[in-house]
Amino acid sequence: MARTELEIKKQKRKAKKRKHDTQPAGSDDEVANKSLIVEEQVAAEAQAKEHLPRKTKASKRKIQAEQGAIKEKRSKQTDDIKEDAATDDEVDDMPTAEQLEQANKPENSNAIVTVRQKKKQKHLQRLETQKDQSADKEAKRNEEYLRKWRDSRQDWKFEKLRQISIQQTAFDEKKVSADIWPIALEYLAGSKGAAKAMISKLAEDAIQEMDKQCEQLEEEAERQAIVESTRYQRARNLLQSFD
Repeated sequence: MARTELEIKKQKRKAKKRKHDTQPAGSDDEVANKSLIVEEQVAAEAQAKEHLPRKTKASKRKIQAEQGAIKEKRSKQTDDIKEDAATDDEVDDMPTAEQLEQANKPENSNAIVTVRQKKKQKHLQRLETQKDQSADKEAKRNEEYLRKWRDSRQDWKFEKLRQISIQQTAFDEKKVSADIWPIALEYLAGSKGAAKAMISKLAEDAIQEMDKQCEQLEEEAERQAIVESTRYQRARNLLQSFD
């Protein structure tokens, strides 16, 4: 007897139900386990990402430390090179064995001069030249001052610094020439008060100093040379002008 369409559908439903009921009971646990594994993997990846910057920072610190060590090493090498260069320069300035041998010879009167000593000598020579030039200018100003005092008294003006300079250099023939000395003597002889006391003391000190030098000399010619010197005669003439 042929089955109806309704019966066929019922049989299909029963077959599906039997198939569903025959599935193992642990299938739900497997699904749960699979979900747990997936969650653990996700958590592990998140943790790895979280620790990644720390590792990166640690790596950066390590790299910076290594770079600093390299720079320090290079700086030390540079300093060593500079010290070696300075040592080489000092060695260059040192006299050679031949120079030392030559200097030790009795007939050799030339001293070995280093580069630094040469520079010092040149510096002293420049200072001495400047000093001489300054002294020459001062002497010319004093001469102009004295000539103006004698020849153009109406245009002459008293200057304290000029007076002091003339007092201090009056007995020096290099600073007050023989031509200008008579004018200087006339000018200084007219000094009064503190100015007169100052120039008188300078003259007396000069004479006393030269008298002591004469006492220490045995030769009469040497003593006579001191007495006849320009400095002695000018100091004596100035003191006599005050009498």
